[in-house]
Amino acid sequence: MKISFLNIISFLVSLGILIWGTLMVVGFAEYNIIPSTYDFLNLPSLAIVFGGITASVFISYPFGKVMRAFRESARIFSQSEIDNKLLEQDVENILEWQKMIRIDRNTAVAQLSEQYSNRFEGYLFSILDTNYSVKEFRELGEINIQETYTRQQQINQIMVSMGKTAPVFGMLGTLFGLIVILSGFNEVDFLLSGLAAALMTTLYGILIGNFLFTPMAKKMNHIASLQHFREKMILEGILLIQDQKSSLQIYDKLKAHIHRNVQQF
Repeated sequence: MKISFLNIISFLVSLGILIWGTLMVVGFAEYNIIPSTYDFLNLPSLAIVFGGITASVFISYPFGKVMRAFRESARIFSQSEIDNKLLEQDVENILEWQKMIRIDRNTAVAQLSEQYSNRFEGYLFSILDTNYSVKEFRELGEINIQETYTRQQQINQIMVSMGKTAPVFGMLGTLFGLIVILSGFNEVDFLLSGLAAALMTTLYGILIGNFLFTPMAKKMNHIASLQHFREKMILEGILLIQDQKSSLQIYDKLKAHIHRNVQQF
């Protein structure tokens, strides 16, 4: 088994942030990073939650996938480009491809393969002009679609994990706050700082888990499902071209495919 030093370093850094936040809460260390007017941010509580979340995922998942999940989380307000209008354009493109292939198959396939070289369509055209049967062509296309979908689901699972972990580390910070309260019950400053840590860490854990990572995972699952559907439709269209179906047959079948799944959009 290969050791990932990036995972080890990232875990240790995350653990250090968690420990630092803990030391802040229990009073073994002090900080003057945030101006007094922003004390409500409670930096130690944030350190406990984020340090715990990142330490957990760097143990569970490869470094590259974790970093991609963080990048994806920055797109929480983004929307999928796939809608009915785009699918209608895809149907028109498929009909245009059918005309081109009917006129000159070899030239059209080579041209389309180059035009869509970095996309799913390009992959299909690259294997279209081969000795593969229609069944084999379908299998290759479906394998490619499933692999893409599975990779995205792995990233989404990291987001789900972070969403579930955040409240747990929020409760951990609450325990540390309670320890401070119980250990310094005769001093008002200890009581107030412990109470603040107990409440704020729980709050941050709930907010980060339920208003950031969990919604992001749901959104990215939805976007991945739309992409999966679109690629299946494109594959079906090229298979119909391969079967030498007429333009009307291709149009009717693809439109029926869209209408049958219209609730996704």
